[in-house]
Amino acid sequence: MLKLDFTNETKIKVDKTLFEKRIKKFYKVLKKLVDGRLYGRNGLIDLVIINDKAMHEMNREYRKKDSPTDVISFAYLEITEYKKKKGDVIAGDIFISIDTAKKQAKEKGHTVSKEMEVLFVHALLHCFGFDHENDRQETEMEGWAKKVLEN
Repeated sequence: MLKLDFTNETKIKVDKTLFEKRIKKFYKVLKKLVDGRLYGRNGLIDLVIINDKAMHEMNREYRKKDSPTDVISFAYLEITEYKKKKGDVIAGDIFISIDTAKKQAKEKGHTVSKEMEVLFVHALLHCFGFDHENDRQETEMEGWAKKVLEN
């Protein structure tokens, strides 16, 4: 099972249930993979909503890019030795910039909520080992994202 810890560090109201719904769907769609990666434990995902200024600083520090970005995820399952420990496992931290999400939503012609869902699912996939460094990986990742984002 996946649990969500949600923090909004901005003054803009963001509906937590939007992400709770998607994390449940993510688990339903990818249950076998998630359970295998978690060894039967609960996985914790920390989601933090931030502004472009905070994202710019994170992107500079962790990715050496001097600009804000839409989402950054830190996946811990590959680097954490948790197999022998008891209790919940921190699967990843996800940071989404509300400012960039707003801009991208306008460019794509959909709602900010929809853009936030897309970014969240994309980051969740990264937390569970998916990547998009080549066409095959990108196609696979997009396919899973589409299934999770279906209503």
